[in-house]
Amino acid sequence: MSGPSAWAPLRHRPFRALWLATVVANLAVWMQNIGAAWMMTELAASPLMVALVQTAMALPAFVLGMPSGVIADLMDKRRLLLITQGLALLSMILLCIPALVGNLGPVALLAYTFALGSASALSMSAWLACTIEHAPPGQTAAAIALGTVSPNIARVLGPALAGAIIARVGTPLLFVLVCACMASVIALLTRLGTTAPISRLPGERFFPAIVSGLRYVRHSPSLCRDLGKVAIFSTAGSALWALLPLIARERLGLAADGYGILLGCLGAGAVVAALRLPDMYRRHPLQRIVFAGGIAFAAVTLLSGVVTSLTLLGVLYVVGGMAWMAVNTTLMTVIQTSTALWVKARVGSIYLMLIMGGMAMGGVLWGLIAARLGVASALITAGLVIAAGTFLSLQKALHLGREEDFGPPTLTLRTQSVLDITPGKGRVCIEVSYHVAEPQRDEFILLAHAVGRIRRRNGACDWHLQRDLGHPGHYTERFIVDSWLTYRRQQERSTAADALQEERLQRFLAVPDQLARHYLIEQKTS
Repeated sequence: MSGPSAWAPLRHRPFRALWLATVVANLAVWMQNIGAAWMMTELAASPLMVALVQTAMALPAFVLGMPSGVIADLMDKRRLLLITQGLALLSMILLCIPALVGNLGPVALLAYTFALGSASALSMSAWLACTIEHAPPGQTAAAIALGTVSPNIARVLGPALAGAIIARVGTPLLFVLVCACMASVIALLTRLGTTAPISRLPGERFFPAIVSGLRYVRHSPSLCRDLGKVAIFSTAGSALWALLPLIARERLGLAADGYGILLGCLGAGAVVAALRLPDMYRRHPLQRIVFAGGIAFAAVTLLSGVVTSLTLLGVLYVVGGMAWMAVNTTLMTVIQTSTALWVKARVGSIYLMLIMGGMAMGGVLWGLIAARLGVASALITAGLVIAAGTFLSLQKALHLGREEDFGPPTLTLRTQSVLDITPGKGRVCIEVSYHVAEPQRDEFILLAHAVGRIRRRNGACDWHLQRDLGHPGHYTERFIVDSWLTYRRQQERSTAADALQEERLQRFLAVPDQLARHYLIEQKTS
């Protein structure tokens, strides 16, 4: 089966501009991470303090992940990116000042890194959603793969540049270069057009939007399984990333540039894997790709606690980078291509929240284990945990979603009320009547429950299918939404895939559609 090349989306000018901005932004973040981690080894050589640098950068993504997705779904994403990149630049300027005058302590370094991580966390969902929105038609999987290439290009170049700069002019001047990169990202973003969400209905409020995002995931069993795999792999796999500075300094006796080379090898492997993934998706089952990647990364992590040769570790880390990318990019592509457009940034934020939260908590966990047992023992333990998690979490097959699952809504509102109902009038109950012949009973019940999950994830707060005891073969579907406006949103959120399921269910309607439906609104006391 043929498909677009891995580089095809870059022929599309808006996507190319956005992709370049992500490369520079990720380059800045990686150089800051390298500089902060290396400076911490000079300020406080405790394994826990070094591992906390990763936690300070990753923890905000866990805390702010869901709010960032809601904001990205509800406002102009370009404006959100400009605001967050401005905050990141301000955080770096405040870090540069004490670093340049030699008055930066370990706690202050963690605090400024946390501030930068917070600004980055607020923008991560917007970057992800923009990547998909600017992808040319039919090239979403390639666009997502390229979106994962950009941070890994930064992972290759960032450590190498950071290590060279630290070795020659010191960490403070590296931070100055990071400020310049962030300023250039802002300049690039000013060239993009707006990406405000398009809807005929009033926008959701902040906290109800959080609830609707969580409800969407809760009633999407495949998404729950895939997000669980992300959490397991990122928490266990964080050991290598968190302890890599100590591998370089303590086990190999390397300076900052050597640490950069090791990270660059991981990044190089990730870039190679990302460019090959679109073709691999057409040739191999996704579950096989994720399984092979998980086992390979487990082996690399375990061997990092045994091998002390820089050359051999460099080769292993190229393989490790490929494995890390194969697992995370495949899971992210499955998740994003199985998510409706209206909630894509929120689901993306949950994905990022889990992976960054896993990295943050894993950084603390593996730092404590390394402080107690030693770096080598911690890495060997982590490798065994990754392998076990890979075997236990891959019991269900993985599939890419169809293009219409993330396209614009296609189901037209069929329901008109004779009343002029205001949005806050009260809860609405919708009843739909069906007549089912006995041979079709099992097929109907399975299909009705599938539609029920769609109704609940798109806005229904309650759903039931009931059988009429007095009339065999007569069934009534009842679902409740918080308001008439919520019901209209539920209709607007339906994708082509959702509409297909509902059309199959309509074959069992007792009477024509409009007559089979009843709309009941909550009656409150005056």
